Amino acid sequence: MTEETQLTPLQARIAEVAQYEANIALYETILETLPTEWPERLMQYRGAKNQHDIIAGVGSADVELLSKLWYADECVKAVKTETLELTKAKAILNVLQS
Repeated sequence: MTEETQLTPLQARIAEVAQYEANIALYETILETLPTEWPERLMQYRGAKNQHDIIAGVGSADVELLSKLWYADECVKAVKTETLELTKAKAILNVLQS
């Protein structure tokens, strides 16, 4: 059995900040591979909550594009969410380091 190493609060916060930064970089890299401009014919599906139902009625030529556009939008939101959490974690880290 291996002994688990316990991180100090400072070490844990440093690791948390690094993880948020890595997540942001990952989502930004993914975004570079996806289309982000929505064609007019698909705009009605932007922000849809019932994607599986919608995709069943979309022409097969647009299924992959629509899927990529939805995922790109999710990545944009994820970058913003991770940035929000990163900002909070950095604020706490700054206090721990002072």
